[in-house]
Amino acid sequence: MRKSKIIKSFVLIGILTSLVNLQGQTLSDKLYEDIKDNQLDEISRIEAAFIISGAEDGQRLKQGIKWFQNLLADVQTKNIIEFEKIPSAERVFLYLHTTWLKDYKEKSTTLFDILERREFNCVSATVLYNLTCEELGLATYAFETPTHVYTIFPNFTERVMVENTTSMGFNIMKNLKSYSQYLKRYYPDQKSLKIGLDRLYYYENSKGREINNTELLGLIGYNLAIFNAQSRKYDKAYQYVELAQLFNGDSRSNREFEISLYYRWGKQLFDAKRFYDAFEVIADGFFRYPENADFKKNCRSAYIRALDELWKEKNWARTEMLIYEMDDLEIRAERETQAQQNILRNWINYFRLHKKQEDAKLALKLLNDYS
Repeated sequence: MRKSKIIKSFVLIGILTSLVNLQGQTLSDKLYEDIKDNQLDEISRIEAAFIISGAEDGQRLKQGIKWFQNLLADVQTKNIIEFEKIPSAERVFLYLHTTWLKDYKEKSTTLFDILERREFNCVSATVLYNLTCEELGLATYAFETPTHVYTIFPNFTERVMVENTTSMGFNIMKNLKSYSQYLKRYYPDQKSLKIGLDRLYYYENSKGREINNTELLGLIGYNLAIFNAQSRKYDKAYQYVELAQLFNGDSRSNREFEISLYYRWGKQLFDAKRFYDAFEVIADGFFRYPENADFKKNCRSAYIRALDELWKEKNWARTEMLIYEMDDLEIRAERETQAQQNILRNWINYFRLHKKQEDAKLALKLLNDYS
């Protein structure tokens, strides 16, 4: 078994080398390209985890991969993995909690938080545990709820669920009463009392879903988005959300945050008179949450102002794109249609004045097609 793992490690390092030597592409660019179909093909999950965690260059990624490979080698040296799967999984769990998962910190959500300070939260601890188990031949999934994430083992003879934020969290179903008391920390007191302590675990899990380890990586991005939003860095938060959605398109724990971010970032852009950018953000929000009437209303308002903004800038390429995007949303009403027609007539006259006949024909076609 050790021999096969060593071979696998060299394969992983070979993939890493190809990533590091990319010409003209950052690691983040490569990750976006790979995950755009919602699955990883060229980049391994551990590499993706470190890139999301902040590995912005090859040297930083090498540091993370080397640390992870040393961790795996240490587990193998200690003969933690044996024939029985459940005891092996528990020994891996205890190994991590006695070596690397030392201090729980709410914002320690990346693998570099563990590597550099041995600090963790539920996301980073679950990512490390699941990917370690995966490399050691113990298949894992995760279970995401509105407030938390756990490890689950799908192929064991009994259902084993692991709470990774406490060293007593292996197979929590064995002591559900004590675990419900532990889970209470994630709820306001009145809410947990209303639900009932004896039903808290079942309430939590009734609103969750099983996710695979690729989807799990999206939770790193979501948490980083939340922390950036708390500092009013909405642009950075929005970038993390866009990446996280490619990994985890139905994150139960982040719906309210997403909606809030679309509101706040869209409003900040609108107030800054960046109307095209505001439209893009709010349109994303409406596309994701079409039942949200505010997004529809705000999208229409931003659309009219964006048309005017782009006309003043004489940015025809974005104007054309904007019209097509608005058409895809299927929310243009009479007011937006009239504004669009007026702007297109302006563009037609502008193109004719500047002898741009092909552009004038295209603008005329848009006027006729979307009147």
